[in-house]
Amino acid sequence: MGQKSIRKTPGKPARRAVVFQPAIATGNGRLHFCGELVPTQQGDVSAKLAFALAGNSGYVRHLSALKARSAPFFAVIEPILSKHRIPNDFKYLPLIESAWKADAVSVAGAVGYWQFMDETARDMGLSITPGKDERTDLRKSTEAACRYLRFLYQKLGSWTLVAAAYNGGVGMVQRKVVRTGHRDYYSMAMNEETGYYLYRILAMKELFSNPIYGVDRLAVYDNPYEQEREQARRMGWLNDNEPEPVGVPIERLPANPLAINQGETVLMDSVLTELLKESPKEPLFVGDVTAKLVKPGALKVGQSWMFVLTENVQIGDDELKTGDALYAVVDDIDLNGTVFLRATKAISAETKTVISLTLLAMNPTTGLAGIPRPKAVKAGWVVQWKIS
Repeated sequence: MGQKSIRKTPGKPARRAVVFQPAIATGNGRLHFCGELVPTQQGDVSAKLAFALAGNSGYVRHLSALKARSAPFFAVIEPILSKHRIPNDFKYLPLIESAWKADAVSVAGAVGYWQFMDETARDMGLSITPGKDERTDLRKSTEAACRYLRFLYQKLGSWTLVAAAYNGGVGMVQRKVVRTGHRDYYSMAMNEETGYYLYRILAMKELFSNPIYGVDRLAVYDNPYEQEREQARRMGWLNDNEPEPVGVPIERLPANPLAINQGETVLMDSVLTELLKESPKEPLFVGDVTAKLVKPGALKVGQSWMFVLTENVQIGDDELKTGDALYAVVDDIDLNGTVFLRATKAISAETKTVISLTLLAMNPTTGLAGIPRPKAVKAGWVVQWKIS
């Protein structure tokens, strides 16, 4: 099923002045981008970041070489970013865009360190002539990138959205803001590339700035096999240029076999584990729709439950109002007592119109589908839902 845009009504978001906020580190060791907190307590956010970190795990062994190669580029880029009052986190953009290759060309035709398309490059003051393309000049292209980033920030007012717009275009992000009624990148439905773009930047930032990713720190993966191989390298018994041996190391199984989450692969990095330790106890994730239970069914798979909306909401082209009925079915109840509810239709209280939709009940603390089973299921239970 395709994504539908959701807008809570009534009321549009209040217009606010765009004021530059300097990038500052967030306290308590929490991850941030340009001073904007990354909500790693939300399950989907931490999962995407974990995937991005896993995708960059190959850099860990060669991190010292990558840092050494990046150092002269950062030495040029960082003062230019500072001059234009652009947060320093944007220094990782050309690394993920072009891997420091001046002549990098994308499938779409973007060129240079910062991967500018022809029109945007010219708009930002770069010259593109036969034999001389200033997109391949590190200083000039960085100056142009800063002008473009400043332009995006004036339009969007959020550095997180600026990063998304750098990848997906300012028009696309502006349309998302209008349709959703908020400026939260992490809860916007983006195309796959733009939806993961910021996480790629964050993953690179973690590799460069978090001391846990140091030289000879393969133990971060707690993998005895890799620790032994690293020791063999230091003793001169193993050459990295040789083909990797094929095999699977034997690992100790947990004492309780039920501790293995069947059917799922856990890709949680130790850095994320530390970040999540700081999770506040109060709910952090606000769903797209809020509804109150009025007719509970049995706590069995396949049972139908009836809710009513507690607020007006626009889902795609359909406007739902407070009091409209929402019908859901119990999809599953796992061993931990988590209830998975899926809403399949809504019925207008006023017109009796049936509206097909798919919403998943979500845990407002984690942002994941599935909610802890209450001690007693009764009318009045308020549930948060997100679009599927």
